[in-house]
Amino acid sequence: MKFDKFRKKKPDSKVIATVVVAITLIGITGISIAKFSGAAPVSVSPVADGAAVASSPVQRVMDTVKEFTSDFTNFRSNGNRMRELEEENETLKKKVIDLSSQSSKYSSLNELKKSLNYVDSTAKSNMVSASVIEKNDGNWYETFVISAGKNDGVQKNSIVINGSGLVGMVYEVSANSSKVISLLDSKTSVSFKIINNTAAKGVISASNSSGDEAVYQSNEYLGGYMFDSGYEVVQGDIIVTSGLGLYPENIPIGEVEKVIDDKNRSMKSVVIKPYVNFKDINDVTVIAPRNIE
Repeated sequence: MKFDKFRKKKPDSKVIATVVVAITLIGITGISIAKFSGAAPVSVSPVADGAAVASSPVQRVMDTVKEFTSDFTNFRSNGNRMRELEEENETLKKKVIDLSSQSSKYSSLNELKKSLNYVDSTAKSNMVSASVIEKNDGNWYETFVISAGKNDGVQKNSIVINGSGLVGMVYEVSANSSKVISLLDSKTSVSFKIINNTAAKGVISASNSSGDEAVYQSNEYLGGYMFDSGYEVVQGDIIVTSGLGLYPENIPIGEVEKVIDDKNRSMKSVVIKPYVNFKDINDVTVIAPRNIE
């Protein structure tokens, strides 16, 4: 037919084989040259390139898994360490509580030891130690409750002291507790003497305070007056209980802060700085009142 000459000829298998062999030889030659010259080899395999591209996301997944595993291991390790620290913290808290309790006991014993220094042997045999368990509103300990009562030998009008000096007096007693009024309370009245002039006596009485001494009393001072305006009293004089009335003799009260001469009333008033800190009373000692019958 006419069109036979225009028909496509089938590829010659020999030619194809020759081309493949040639390409293979060229590739091998290129790899050899790159190997010996140190240059990066020419990519001759589309299959290898495809495998490299395919392995990239797989590698990223593997890296992510590795990082997660590492983070999880670190998290568990940190969690264990946190528990150890919490246990150590609890142990330290218990030790602090124990030490605080021991310190409180030592403080109570120390207060009792100081109290023994100015209480005579008769009173010592009737001493009772107690702690403050309740107080009036406000900063000052005007009235408060202690942890000892009738069952402990406490009676009404018992004297209350601590390691610093005279605190006050018991005015109400129940089975296991007692109510105390301190020297700050207006119902308190205590006879005192000047330690370097025992003839000079007076009385602490908030109800009789007026003028400057009343102002002082509102700021943690005590007010009082001398029985005789002719007594010599100066700032810094030490005052103690005189032994008149219910209070035993020579219990420290405080020091004279100021002397006020009232010529119109022929009265010598005194302002006293007490030894007891009436903002902080914790442990006290109770002693029986003097028998004045």
